[in-house]
Amino acid sequence: MTELLDLPLIAITPPVVRSWYAKALLGEGGKTSIGQSYRFLRAVMNSAKRDGAIMINPCQIPGAGTDKAKERGIATPGQIVDLVEAITPRYRAAVLLAAWCGLRRGEVCGLRTADVDLVDGVVWVRKNRVELLESPKKYDKDPKTDAGRRPVSVPPHVMPYLRDHMKEWAGRDRFFVGRDGQPMRGNAVYQAFVRARVKVGVDVSYHDLRHTGQTLAASAGATLADLKKRLGHASAAASLRYLHAVEGRDKEVADQLSKLAAHGNAAKLPKTIIVKH
Repeated sequence: MTELLDLPLIAITPPVVRSWYAKALLGEGGKTSIGQSYRFLRAVMNSAKRDGAIMINPCQIPGAGTDKAKERGIATPGQIVDLVEAITPRYRAAVLLAAWCGLRRGEVCGLRTADVDLVDGVVWVRKNRVELLESPKKYDKDPKTDAGRRPVSVPPHVMPYLRDHMKEWAGRDRFFVGRDGQPMRGNAVYQAFVRARVKVGVDVSYHDLRHTGQTLAASAGATLADLKKRLGHASAAASLRYLHAVEGRDKEVADQLSKLAAHGNAAKLPKTIIVKH
């Protein structure tokens, strides 16, 4: 963007921006950095337009600077079972909480023993464990938003694993601890998961398990509001990034539509399909 820095605002016209953008794409810079530069320029020009310095925003390239989230992989319920069987038993609950409850790795490692309610089947997310790559410092911090501090209902089939973990591997204060009794490191969870993933042959990352959990919840009839609460997102847009088409789900919807046509009464539809506005 250096060629634009010395130009007066009125000299930065749509053709000038298009020329800069085309040259940037042909250069050595990555598309991500070019997109960031374009969005920055567009924001500056929007501010200049609001202030009356220019009449129009010259950043008018369709699709330029669009920040598209990378499509992430998801695991099937069968693959989750395979991963749980392949991983070291100490880490099984960590896989299940990510895959079926949508917890982040930092939220898993930040769980206190008191946060896991084995009676009501609820896990309370109150802290996020932070491990900085550039330093050995590790600490707990509050979630970024109030929505991040949340209760998450645990599917009944996961509860036996949490009970086993509480009995065999949980610490007095921390639900996840290492063999040394210290808070479990996120990297330890990651490395254990990678070993299991290689054994099973599943091409997903640990964070993809969070996407998996929300996709499965959506296929079970969860609404967008349900997913926002479950993921701890403050905005609907953030939750939408975690929705994927589930194989076979469209056929199920089609089957339910046929039942609606047969009954002629939406009240008689099975409760697996929920519509909220």
